[in-house]
Amino acid sequence: MSLASRWDWYEATIDNVDDGRVTAALALATGATVTLGKGRNGYAHCDVLERDDEVLAQVYGRSARAGEVHVTITSEACDEVVPLLRARFPEHRVSRADAACDFAADFAVLDPQTLGFAEEHGISYRLVTDSDGGSTRYLGSPTSETRLRVYKKSEQLRALHPEAADRIPSGIVRCELVVRPGKRAVKERLSTMSPDEAWGMSRWSALFAVMVMGFEPERVPTHFRRPTDWSRALHFLGSQYGPSIERRVAVVGIDQARAEVLAALGL
Repeated sequence: MSLASRWDWYEATIDNVDDGRVTAALALATGATVTLGKGRNGYAHCDVLERDDEVLAQVYGRSARAGEVHVTITSEACDEVVPLLRARFPEHRVSRADAACDFAADFAVLDPQTLGFAEEHGISYRLVTDSDGGSTRYLGSPTSETRLRVYKKSEQLRALHPEAADRIPSGIVRCELVVRPGKRAVKERLSTMSPDEAWGMSRWSALFAVMVMGFEPERVPTHFRRPTDWSRALHFLGSQYGPSIERRVAVVGIDQARAEVLAALGL
């Protein structure tokens, strides 16, 4: 029986938008309150969206790149907030997305299979354990575009929520694929993909999904022909000034607007 995975981490960057607009749209849709957080990675401002003492999203703005906003959504909040973000700001690029699948399994049985898979396909691996009985098997390099974690989810939840440890069922294992695309075109394509489809980001992750979780994701091409400098220039010209030019056309007509643009360019 095939299992559906879900997003458990989603980081997206939106261009040509005000960070206040992103915060307002998500807060309105979720009923969240907004508090001031700490900026990071070149973003001087952070809005933290919270509801019922849980963080739903963090919206970063005021970077050196005008009009660029970065949004981070994690854990269970992804189920609600990622679809909202995609609906309201569909043109974004994803810098990181984790596709996770939880199921009942014996880690002691699954781990040797995972290890054998890694050795068969020449994938680097390591095992990390802790004193609370937790175990995590990593496949892939920390610097690669796709990296896999297989770990004891029951033990992790009990460590995070000791007050509810007796209510957490035993034998839950999580398989979680961490995708960090390098190319802009792949980041943009990931913004339209489902969590199951994300497993097709590499050949070996697609094979692992078939072996362990019983679904066969379509292989995603990650190599694209580099666009010409001219096509890139046209893209940014249209995205930045297109709306202003359209408004001018509505007032004076296309011929007059064209003449004014050419004159402004010295042509």
